[in-house]
Amino acid sequence: MKSLRLVVKLLVAFLLLVLILVGTGVVLVNSKAFQQRVLRQATQMLRDRLQTQVSIDSVDIRFMAQQLRLYGLHVSDQQQRPLLTVRQAGADVDISELLSNKITIKDVELSGARALLLKPAKDSVANFQFLLDAFKKQPKAKTDTTVAPRKRIQFDIHSVRLSDIQATYNQMSLHLNQSFIKGRNGKFQVQTRMQLATDNHKPRKNTGKPKRGFFDVGHLDVACDFKATIDATDQDTLRLALTQLHAVDSITGIHIRNMQAQARFVDRRLLLSDVEVQQKHTQLHIANAAMQLPSKRDSIPFSFHSGPITGTVYLQDISRAFAPVLSKFSLPLRLSCTMSGNQDKLSFRHVKVGTADKNLAISATGDITNLKSKERLTVLFRVNKMTAKNGIPERIISQFPVKRLMMAQLHNLGDISYVGSFRVIRKEERFWGTLGTAVGSLKFLFWLDERNKYVIGHASTRKLHFGHVMGMKDIGPLSANADFKIDFSKPRTLVMRRKLGGKLPIGAVNATIDDCSYKGVHVRNVAVTVNSNGAEATGDVIQRGNWRDISCSFSFTDTNQMHKLKVSRGRMKFHKMTDEAKQAKRERKEARKAERQAKREAKKAEKPNKKSFLFF
Repeated sequence: MKSLRLVVKLLVAFLLLVLILVGTGVVLVNSKAFQQRVLRQATQMLRDRLQTQVSIDSVDIRFMAQQLRLYGLHVSDQQQRPLLTVRQAGADVDISELLSNKITIKDVELSGARALLLKPAKDSVANFQFLLDAFKKQPKAKTDTTVAPRKRIQFDIHSVRLSDIQATYNQMSLHLNQSFIKGRNGKFQVQTRMQLATDNHKPRKNTGKPKRGFFDVGHLDVACDFKATIDATDQDTLRLALTQLHAVDSITGIHIRNMQAQARFVDRRLLLSDVEVQQKHTQLHIANAAMQLPSKRDSIPFSFHSGPITGTVYLQDISRAFAPVLSKFSLPLRLSCTMSGNQDKLSFRHVKVGTADKNLAISATGDITNLKSKERLTVLFRVNKMTAKNGIPERIISQFPVKRLMMAQLHNLGDISYVGSFRVIRKEERFWGTLGTAVGSLKFLFWLDERNKYVIGHASTRKLHFGHVMGMKDIGPLSANADFKIDFSKPRTLVMRRKLGGKLPIGAVNATIDDCSYKGVHVRNVAVTVNSNGAEATGDVIQRGNWRDISCSFSFTDTNQMHKLKVSRGRMKFHKMTDEAKQAKRERKEARKAERQAKREAKKAEKPNKKSFLFF
């Protein structure tokens, strides 16, 4: 009994000693004096390691509640500029499983943080590089393989709360208003509200250019809200489900009402599926897409490709950002295509664009090349087939805020088809192909010279009911080719409009009519010139003959009233036959002679056959 009592007394004394020691430690840890001492030592250690100014206003450590709080962290870069400031940071920790090399962090909070990250040039050193170097992992020294390696401490974070976080990197600023991340065991739910802004302190690219859109990577102000779930339970795969995204750029006007997507990140490859994008009116669906992220170390370039992209597009949704001229383009267009590309090229295949009633249908393929070169950037699209039923061209033109010239003539063309291409290189857009209409077909090539502001081109036809198109009944079908040059410079045309008025285009046309009829008279080899100053168009018609030329002049002021064309009295001029005309006459004579000889020989060859037939 005495021994038992002695053991009990010893155990009680030991427990009392442990309680006293723990209680004293708790008091010391929770005391301001002890915490300030630890704070001074930790701050000095950071200063020595980073070789820069580091300060912390205060800390609050509550051992029993297992709570850590830090207030007023200030870190300067090596040029004594404020690199990082934190108003408040804290964590609620559960160390009950510390003996099992596991720490559970129930809640992490960070608020009022500011980071100023600078890298003025590609070959310069970033002002935060010394931080990365200071905490870079050192190469492990060789250890005794007979000794079991220490197990790493595992951290299990339940939730992270971020508020009022702002990071500036050169000319880009990211402001995280609020962010809440909740989950455990590799599965998390994310809800974030943030603001992204850029300002290169230069005038916007569309300054003084009203036709150019507001999109400029140097001037953005995007507000974004999104919700997502993240699954990182698989060591080699990160899964993300974007359930909601709303983004608005107040400068460019880009407005994404909602976006949803499923994503997987596997071995530097981003795999997307079931992507839904909704703007104010536009809705797009991307079945799947794959993106290979670049790696300089492994010499892997950037590339991507997509599955079918389908939806309904309203071009006015992108008008402010890319083309203000589309601001009234409310005609819904159905779209389907696939995309692929790399860091220097974008390719569009199986492109189909049209209206729901099929009055407009376009099938095409295209490429955008030299993406890295502003001077050599090239857009090339091949229109395999386009059909536009009568009325749809006028409806499309009405979507643009432009002057509607020659609309009656456009209507007289009837149903239109087109096969051809267009190419855009820097300051020039070039169009070519064959235009089919209800009154004949037309081959053309023209380009827009953006530097000098002219439309220059050539057109030809074998048979076109020109009189029907222009409302001139006396003119029958014609075969012709023409060169034209039209001025679309606003300053130049504005001067002419103020001086002369008028509604006509300003430019010139030189045409050769190979075959035509006028009031039932068949004519060939007719040269036509037209010059328009915007108020009045004047021209000359010359039919050249071997011995005489017949010519007349004409004028008009309104393309919609061509039947009121004013024609002067015809003139006839006799002249000697030119050497070219003589040679042409001899060639025609020889051709007719050869044709007659061929007919005679054909008849001679038929006579023996007839005699043989009679004999039998």
